[in-house]
Amino acid sequence: RTGLHMKKIIRFAPLALAAALSLGSVAVMAKSPAQWQAIVSQSKVSLDQAMEKAAQAVAGKVIDIELETGDGTAPRYEADVVTPAGQRVVVWVNATTGDAAEHKQKGKAKSKDLKHMSDAKITIAQAVEAALKSTSGTAIAAELDSNWGKASYDVKVLQADGTVMKVKIDAVDSSVIRTKKDK
Repeated sequence: RTGLHMKKIIRFAPLALAAALSLGSVAVMAKSPAQWQAIVSQSKVSLDQAMEKAAQAVAGKVIDIELETGDGTAPRYEADVVTPAGQRVVVWVNATTGDAAEHKQKGKAKSKDLKHMSDAKITIAQAVEAALKSTSGTAIAAELDSNWGKASYDVKVLQADGTVMKVKIDAVDSSVIRTKKDK
């Protein structure tokens, strides 16, 4: 019985190791102030420009966009675009060159996203502008969201000291709902 038990342990050990490593990689994804500043310093394309490029690559409205490290060669923006037909498409925009291309079809947009889109009276670009008026820095992410059931935008702003602030913007009147340090 002990020999059979050991064979099972040996057989499943690689799976357990892979699971442990994947859980550990979650912590690696969190960016330090120095990492954010390095990514932003490599970027030649602003968040606003990336939103325009994404909407040109796939006709529709950007509802979520974030600057990320990319595949190791250059930073990129990953944007979720909702097409006029209600499909959700991921577009990658190279943060150095501005080249944009469809990356992946995600299928039909969620009904909550479509509702928030119809409720919003300002664009994601206007939300970024409002956030930057209230919190100085560089916009690194923006997302259509909700605040107690009402459409809103979450905009992340990297400040000069490396702090990332999350600014929640009302999607109807562009007022600042709250600002807090991002975790």
